[in-house]
Amino acid sequence: MSEGTTRILMIDDEQLVLEVFTAFLEDSGFEVLQANDGQTGIELIRQEQPDLVLCDLRMPGMDGLNVLATVTREYPELPILVVSGLGGMGDAIQALKLGAWDYVTKPIEDMAILEHAIAHALERARLRRENREHRERLEAANEQLWQTLRQLQEDETSARRIQFQLLPENDKAYRSYRFHRHLLTSQYLSGDFVDYFPIDGDHLGFYIADVSGHGVSSAFVTVMLKSYIGRYRELHRQNRDRGILNPAETLSRLNREVYSCHMDKYLTIFYGVIDWDTNRLRYSSGGQFPFPILFDGERASFLGKKSLPIGLFDFASYQTESLQLPPRFTLVLISDGILETLPQASLRDKQAFLLEAVCSTDLTIGNLIQTLGLDQAGSLPDDITLLLVERKG
Repeated sequence: MSEGTTRILMIDDEQLVLEVFTAFLEDSGFEVLQANDGQTGIELIRQEQPDLVLCDLRMPGMDGLNVLATVTREYPELPILVVSGLGGMGDAIQALKLGAWDYVTKPIEDMAILEHAIAHALERARLRRENREHRERLEAANEQLWQTLRQLQEDETSARRIQFQLLPENDKAYRSYRFHRHLLTSQYLSGDFVDYFPIDGDHLGFYIADVSGHGVSSAFVTVMLKSYIGRYRELHRQNRDRGILNPAETLSRLNREVYSCHMDKYLTIFYGVIDWDTNRLRYSSGGQFPFPILFDGERASFLGKKSLPIGLFDFASYQTESLQLPPRFTLVLISDGILETLPQASLRDKQAFLLEAVCSTDLTIGNLIQTLGLDQAGSLPDDITLLLVERKG
């Protein structure tokens, strides 16, 4: 027989019946195995693993019902058809209850009936096998998906821990200046970032940044940003480069670095340098919006002007602005996610509300969070970060 031929086991104690059925089945293209009793049939099933079994009911020793019980227990997907000339409806019902796939009575006047029963059983077996294999593939795919999700969750948890460890200490004081920060993330990882640090004995640097997009890729860019700024600081510490003191030069360098990475990411940033001795602020903005708000205790006003983001255009240029800070002030920086949560319809009204919020509260980061409604915020469409720089005089 050629490879792939369907193998049928015929179990019957009458040799003539075996020969007649074997001749018909072989003419129909099947390979036929024979067994003269139930026990021999069971052994052949275990050894040869046929595709289908035809079994008589009344046989010496192990009868057809015992064969049925054994086969359906050990090989539940193996189609077994009862072909018997004895018994009535009761035998047929009992055989079907034990797992017979069909019941054909002898003598068979038209062998097409048997051929049809075999074809139908083989088709059922094929469909059941395909369904089982499909289910197993789905279960394996689902298990792989769950493993991947669990790994991602573990990775995100680790990444979130690392990202937040990179943030500066909250409520941090440097001489007469104090910094407060608060991050609200729309996803597990944030595309927003803040940092503040002494550059040398005379200068203090700080920035707020917002990377385009959300999630892991945006969070990765914030890590890159901190690394870049850290390198500029180290060059300054080694007296090899003073660019970190020049906000416009720092943003231009960042623009070249981010643009050259071709990550399809850009960021907005406000970077400032405070001279401790003169209380003078030099700053540059790379697309930061809303503009930072300077509050002197009586009046609030926006700092900055429109500018290009970092990493979007290779030709982008930036300017350094200089401002003499009041003896007592609070500088409020907020990422643009706040604009999506405010109820005002127009951008002008949102800006006016931000100025009013800064002026109308005992200006602490906790009070500002409440005034802006962020303490009641549920799911956020974007990350929101607040940075307060204050000097009490």
